[in-house]
Amino acid sequence: MKSIKKYNYCWLLLAVSSVMFTSCYKMQTDYHRDSQPLDPHINKSAWQFIKDKSYATNADTLMRYMYDAIVYSEIDTTEYTKTNRTFVLLNNTAVKSVWTNVKTAANVAGKKWDEYPKEAVRNYLKYLILDGVYDHYTIPALEDVTVSTLAPKGYFGGTASPVGFVIPSFIPNTDSKMKIQVVNSSPSNTSDYPIQLNDVLNVTTSSILATNGTLHVINAYLTTNIPQ
Repeated sequence: MKSIKKYNYCWLLLAVSSVMFTSCYKMQTDYHRDSQPLDPHINKSAWQFIKDKSYATNADTLMRYMYDAIVYSEIDTTEYTKTNRTFVLLNNTAVKSVWTNVKTAANVAGKKWDEYPKEAVRNYLKYLILDGVYDHYTIPALEDVTVSTLAPKGYFGGTASPVGFVIPSFIPNTDSKMKIQVVNSSPSNTSDYPIQLNDVLNVTTSSILATNGTLHVINAYLTTNIPQ
């Protein structure tokens, strides 16, 4: 009787393992599954979200440096309230990465925004605003799309980086476009089908649904270069 019980127990373990493997395989291959543990709607505009994450009374200042960039650059803040847009937001770590990677006119890493020309900061912020909504709910499966940003055409299209905003390994981007896709994989098992920008940077927190579009938060410098 003991040997029969042991035999049945082994078959039970094998069956459970098989179900677990099948489930894991389906999770890795089912690109359009709808597992949404948290409500992605924030019931506020992108601009209100940025302000709430900058100088809020709850001490959540995740985007304080981006807010400072907006104020310094004198970008029209209504751009963050207009509808049908995708907003790439810089958290504080991303801003520090921008300062480290993008050199000032003196060809050194920056330590604050006012070491860069206002126009350069303003146009970089505009580059991070896409015309249209692009997220996990709208990007076609297994495709990448190249879309327009608010940055002026030609600003990143010269033979060299804009003066005072020296982009590493600069590649002209005459139309100020951005490439965006959903990666059909889970890199290092640390993220599940992440949004990827310009083939180089995976979004940290993606597809946050504001009242006027979608938000993607990044934690590293995003170059304006589009791979050729």
